[in-house]
Amino acid sequence: MLSRLVKAVLLAEAFAVATFGLGWWTVPVIAALYGIASTNPHRARTAALCAVGGWATLLLLDAIKGPVSAMASRLGGVMGLPGVVLLLITLIFPALLAWSAAAIVPSLRASAPKASL
Repeated sequence: MLSRLVKAVLLAEAFAVATFGLGWWTVPVIAALYGIASTNPHRARTAALCAVGGWATLLLLDAIKGPVSAMASRLGGVMGLPGVVLLLITLIFPALLAWSAAAIVPSLRASAPKASL
């Protein structure tokens, strides 16, 4: 049996790899699948934190390759925001996507009418 920490790291990296390979829309897909498969009572919170961890990993990889802080401050200046706020918004986005998918999909699945033969 995998420990909870190992499961969380694997889920965070699933978010990172899927986002890197296919795009941001994979976050709610993975979170919905996790929400259905998980027995964790706090699955929505876990999915949100793991999505943030996965995207933070992607930001760290970009920071190693190039000047992320300079880009954030320039883009934030164009938008009228500090660069730090722009980076926080970048991490809040996957958290909201993952939380909503992991919270809503299992409840929709549980309330769906069952077909009888």
